[in-house]
Amino acid sequence: MKISTFLIGRIAFLGFAMAVIPAADAAQILTNGGFESGFTGWSRADALGSDGTFFIQTGTLSPVNLDPVPPPAGGTNAAMSDGAGPGSHVLWQDFMIPGIAGQVLLSFDLYIGNRAGLFATPSPASLDFGLNAANQQVRVDILDGTAGNFSVASGDVLQSIYQTNPGDALVSGYTTVTMDITSIVNANVSNTLRLRFAETDNLAQLQAGIDNVSIDVQAVPEPSALFLMALGLCGAAGLRRYRRI
Repeated sequence: MKISTFLIGRIAFLGFAMAVIPAADAAQILTNGGFESGFTGWSRADALGSDGTFFIQTGTLSPVNLDPVPPPAGGTNAAMSDGAGPGSHVLWQDFMIPGIAGQVLLSFDLYIGNRAGLFATPSPASLDFGLNAANQQVRVDILDGTAGNFSVASGDVLQSIYQTNPGDALVSGYTTVTMDITSIVNANVSNTLRLRFAETDNLAQLQAGIDNVSIDVQAVPEPSALFLMALGLCGAAGLRRYRRI
């Protein structure tokens, strides 16, 4: 049976409409995620009494101890923690999403060079290098924007992104870490959130290299796009019913 001229026109309109609907806009909301402008947009802190900090690293040697490390994963620069003695170091950037997002993806490249023989995380959790216990770890978190720089309290850590564990490889090349953080961002619309990279070492030198950090926000489709999608579903349903007649 032939399809009516009306239905053909409806399907043609749908095809045209879907072709011209733009994809939902994606926005990068972090500043200087490749560290090519130094630490512009970023903040750093070191626990009292720490040796070292996060540095801008280039080439294939760590900034203080000159340990062999891979070159930055992108461009010329990376951020890298290093020190000649024990310490706790954090690097962070605050961000805020003003409205509900369709999807929010966090991505970064991470290098770890642990010169001790193991990773160790104290219990209860802490980033204090001065504990009378082994504390040799790297972690990445989404924090409440009002949290303390070194806080690991459950009320402050909204989403744990990455953490070293005993048994992990001690030295690794840059590895890309990607995490969907849509739910925690949408639960905190218009609130300041903090992406924090933290490194603590009290056994031996531990480098954490960070590069290509991004938070990409995919907008919710416009109502007009949703309408056209619904129209298309109606057209497809009508075509199926017509064929059964």
